[in-house]
Amino acid sequence: MIPIIYEKDETAFTSNGLGRLRDCISCVVSEGRNDIYECNFEYPIDGAHFDLIQCGRIIGVTHDDTKDIQPFDIVSYSKPINGIVTFHCVHISYRQSGYVVAGTNINSLADALTLLTTATPSNPFAYSTDITSTAYMAAADGVPRSVRQLLGGIQGSILDSYGGEYEFNKWNVILHSARGQYRNFAIRYGVNMVDFKDDADYQPTYNSCVPYWIGQDTDGGQVVVTGSRVDLGSSIYREGIICAPLDLTDKFEEKPTTADLEAAALQYMTANATNLPRQTITVDFLRLQDYGEFENYSSLLECNLCDSITVIFPSYQTSAVFKIVKTEWDVLTGRYLSMELGALATTLSEALGLTTTPDNLNSIHNLSLSGDLTVGGDTSLTDLYINSSPVSDFVIEDSTAEGTCSGISTDNITWKYRKWKSGKVELWTVKGVSTNVNQSDGGGYRTGTLAISIPSGLLDGAPLVFCNIRNAYTTSAILSTIGLTSPSATSTGEWAGYRITSVSTSAYKYFQFYVVYTG
Repeated sequence: MIPIIYEKDETAFTSNGLGRLRDCISCVVSEGRNDIYECNFEYPIDGAHFDLIQCGRIIGVTHDDTKDIQPFDIVSYSKPINGIVTFHCVHISYRQSGYVVAGTNINSLADALTLLTTATPSNPFAYSTDITSTAYMAAADGVPRSVRQLLGGIQGSILDSYGGEYEFNKWNVILHSARGQYRNFAIRYGVNMVDFKDDADYQPTYNSCVPYWIGQDTDGGQVVVTGSRVDLGSSIYREGIICAPLDLTDKFEEKPTTADLEAAALQYMTANATNLPRQTITVDFLRLQDYGEFENYSSLLECNLCDSITVIFPSYQTSAVFKIVKTEWDVLTGRYLSMELGALATTLSEALGLTTTPDNLNSIHNLSLSGDLTVGGDTSLTDLYINSSPVSDFVIEDSTAEGTCSGISTDNITWKYRKWKSGKVELWTVKGVSTNVNQSDGGGYRTGTLAISIPSGLLDGAPLVFCNIRNAYTTSAILSTIGLTSPSATSTGEWAGYRITSVSTSAYKYFQFYVVYTG
């Protein structure tokens, strides 16, 4: 789109404002999950309406596939000798830094959001959420703070106390329990993946802490409560204990016991995975909907901030699902420049299942899928937390069920399955078979087919099915998987291994299935 320039007091953003900036050279919106929301654009000094571009005025631009126009305040500029001026803008939601509020005794998210509307001067923003919580908000301690600080800029803020993912839509601030959705969209090496970068930072990791709380006694003197050392477990960074002081003052309104302090410390380290590195994955890929033959399928190929998408490496016979945590959007072309993917796994190798044994059901790591935290099928729910609540609170049923095989194996199989309150259902299983690769198929060769029944009543419709093969290297050629028939609520559909050359000698292979139904 062509950016629109608006006057400082515009509120609707439905017109062409003061004019369209048709000579704009570049315009990029950067948005992160609970992070920055900014825009930078370049404009020539001899371009149309250059005189209208002033700090304090507003630029209206698209920011993602929805093509919805969002307003950004122009806050700074840089004028080099070449006559191309760079302007820096921030989303209008940043204006909440200019509204001040003070409150006390906030013991629910509903009360916290109501508090924001009482700010001075009069706050024009509206607040909503789908989260219900009666937790205490430590930042409401009577000290005047900006609305933006209370949203998430300090310890004990709304985000710190209640969790969630923010969406800023013009004058509306929405705190989602989980923004975004699972997209039936894949970035596949050799198809639409252009570049891939995996960054991990191990320095901030620690697997032990000494918790403390600082308060005041009735005379105004300082009181410090210090707990004993609390250990989380082993660290993958280095051997032994890596200990850090942990300030839990914002977690308690009143002086805690050492036992309460230590329990809160263990929960904090577990929920924040302090013994794991901070990892991000950046992917550059071709948007197929930008090419003619895919135009009619654009709605099926869209993916935006906080959505979950699949990254597939056929050469590794594996796939993994990641959440989009940061985007860069090219306003002028209406395309993403890059997406940054967040992973819960320790390393890329672990995320893609490269460090697991063939018969390990957890070797297909499915990460951050839909509205619930998704973990491996054999991962204990009692050791994981979502917003300080045990993951088990979000699960309706966690069990096993029997299925039957057809094709190159005809015996029974056991499914591990998990039902979530969101309506999502996941299933995991692995089946070992002895098979050759000599059936001619489309210029290549494949194994016999394998299909596994899904127990009746678990799914209400056709799921997504991912199938991978372990022990897949034979005479240096890679055996990948292909789906031959569509899955249903009661079957994975038929799958087979595929390679470009024939192998008559049978070898033992492990077919691993991950099935997910999102409703």
